[in-house]
Amino acid sequence: MEKIFEQRLPFFKTLSPEEKRTFIQKSQFLEGEAGKVIIEAGALCRMVYFVLEGRLRVYKLSEDGREITLYRAAKGEACLFTLTCIMGEEGLDTITVVEDKAKLVGIPSEYFESLMGNNLEFQRYFLRRLLMKISNLVMLTEEITFFSIESRLAKYLLNLYEQEKTTTLSVTHEKIAFEIGTAREVVSRMLKVFQKQKILNMSRGKITLLSIKKLEKFLPL
Repeated sequence: MEKIFEQRLPFFKTLSPEEKRTFIQKSQFLEGEAGKVIIEAGALCRMVYFVLEGRLRVYKLSEDGREITLYRAAKGEACLFTLTCIMGEEGLDTITVVEDKAKLVGIPSEYFESLMGNNLEFQRYFLRRLLMKISNLVMLTEEITFFSIESRLAKYLLNLYEQEKTTTLSVTHEKIAFEIGTAREVVSRMLKVFQKQKILNMSRGKITLLSIKKLEKFLPL
């Protein structure tokens, strides 16, 4: 088990031999298929979860039922909102769900706090990760507040193009709406506008980009 943790959890090497043994002893494992809810909105956090395989998505649900994705946690990362929940000792109004079939390991919040207090390298690692996520959330807030739907949609499609290395993107209108923080109907309307401008073509569950240069023109300066 120690070898698996060393391979998949970057912070594990910061632990002393005794801390590693205790970490393994206190570990609890959890597996979930896509769609499994790990933490409900408002739930108190008693465990800090780390991703061994797969990916988690953390999102917020609006009063009218719309979702906005706040961040993701992939292999080797912690679900950082559980950290803020533990530190504040109150539940957050966010939902953590398995996006890709995942294997997780959790440790009790009391032991996590002990590690944070007694291991400076461990503390620095998680503070850096937390600051990175906060920075990303600030950028997300700026995009939603100041950028147009066209800009946010163009940026999302271009990012997906760069990730998948193909102009044929397997993504639904609903998922795009979750990612850029708007309604599905708004996404569908804007995609139709882009299609009329010959920027892309739409088919069931797929979007084919026809002109990267035209799409880039919608990005904020």
